[in-house]
Amino acid sequence: MKKRRMLCALCLLLGLMMLCSGCEKKESADDYLGRLITRAKENEGELQSVLETGIADAKSSNDFVIDFPDELKESYEAFLKEALNQVQFELNKADKESNDTYIIRVTYEPIDIAATTKETDAGYVKNISGTDFTTEVKNLLEEDTKLLSNATKQQKKSRTITVKKSGDSYKVSKKDITALLQDALQGYMAPYEAVGTVFDFRDFMQAYLDAYFKGDTERYCMHTGESAEEAAAWYEESFNSFRLDDLTEDQNTRFINAIKAIYKNCQYTLGAMRQVSLTEYQFDLTATPNTSIVNAASELDAGTYYSTAEVADAFLNIYDKYAAAPSYGTETTVTINWNSLNMASSNASADENFNRLVETIIPSE
Repeated sequence: MKKRRMLCALCLLLGLMMLCSGCEKKESADDYLGRLITRAKENEGELQSVLETGIADAKSSNDFVIDFPDELKESYEAFLKEALNQVQFELNKADKESNDTYIIRVTYEPIDIAATTKETDAGYVKNISGTDFTTEVKNLLEEDTKLLSNATKQQKKSRTITVKKSGDSYKVSKKDITALLQDALQGYMAPYEAVGTVFDFRDFMQAYLDAYFKGDTERYCMHTGESAEEAAAWYEESFNSFRLDDLTEDQNTRFINAIKAIYKNCQYTLGAMRQVSLTEYQFDLTATPNTSIVNAASELDAGTYYSTAEVADAFLNIYDKYAAAPSYGTETTVTINWNSLNMASSNASADENFNRLVETIIPSE
């Protein structure tokens, strides 16, 4: 009898379990979409497509030559997660469009990250003290994250998302969910663009110096859009001012080749770049002055010559000597102001700041 009661109880328990299992509420299409949004809020890894799309858009719209560092992605996704948590999404009950297709209206109040961080970002780029792009963006993200709890909000808006039935579950286009999250986070690449604008210009200045002094024009071409042939012609033309009427064509060629060799041995390091205004930048330049031209002139003046031919011969020999073994002064650091409108090579040489920069690297008097 006892065994029979136990068997009946077991059957009853199994029956209840089956009944409960059969009554379990199935996930709806709107529940599924809500779960995707919640997952994005809780896990920054879900925001990878949002960031990747933002990186591509920022690079294109700003015409950046520099690339977004891979080591920065984790920090930026964490920033996006914090921003997304400031947005509330309301989902209407799904409308069934067909047997396997549902339409859901999502209502939300986007936050304007660009407007929220504008003042802080502008202040930050005026005082950048480092030369590591990743570090500077991370530092700014930390400052901007503090502002998100009081983020500027835009007017409430809504958009429809299509959810498709897939077996016992659902699917949403990755493109659609990415677009929704992007729209909820207006201007979310602003911190990156603020620092990126400064560092892209810093990269240009490095490329400019390398092209001007060393004839290394590859990255210069990337910034200016000039062809390799056009950049090479500009480099050659920049030495035409060294041509002397008292020298023959062959002697001028020899002299200019010596000057090129001296220039290629110039030593300079570009320091921190700061954005003072929309087009004005300020940067630190550390150089070990190449004193070859100054010393060559002094050495030539100290000699005694009895003919024009002797002067020319001594002149060329002295410059050949410094081309083979340049002389240097004491390392110095100066602060240079530069207008980005002078990115065109034809404008730069007429700028007094450009002349100061050149004189710091290779004094002529």
